[in-house]
Amino acid sequence: MGFLAEWRASRERRQLAERYLRALLAPVDAADVDWLAAACGDRAVAQRELGYARRALGLIVAERDALDDRTASDVSHALSAMIASAGGDSADSAREWGLRYRAYTAALAVRGQADSPAVRFARVLLQGAGVADPSPAALGAATEFVRQHRSNANESLRSAFGAASLPEDVRPSALRP
Repeated sequence: MGFLAEWRASRERRQLAERYLRALLAPVDAADVDWLAAACGDRAVAQRELGYARRALGLIVAERDALDDRTASDVSHALSAMIASAGGDSADSAREWGLRYRAYTAALAVRGQADSPAVRFARVLLQGAGVADPSPAALGAATEFVRQHRSNANESLRSAFGAASLPEDVRPSALRP
């Protein structure tokens, strides 16, 4: 592959990543902010943490569900550029985002617990908003938020990058080495 072809392929992947993120990073629904603000007592904190959760879900879906191994990197780079252009590129903001992202990914890495990954992720969301001991209603709302936005991220990923498919006459097991 020549330099020009590689550059075009890289540009196309970057554009797909930006398209994926635009779909994911639309403003948070007021109803979602309302339930979290009711639980934590601060609307700005609720909005910030829901934004972090959506970013984290978007990156996690890109890492785990993308067809191309380069997708997660492309999405991460595009997300960094979008955050910087929105004025959120201060050192404190970047540090806070990094801490929140690591907390979300750590919650998903835990094994051997009765809680589902969505519930563990929801607990991190609530803790990030300052809700250390959530009510069952708050935990249920947070878990539903996580499930809905993970589903939306998967749909946006397929829409932007395409869905995996095989010809009808090829069994998936036939592709194993």
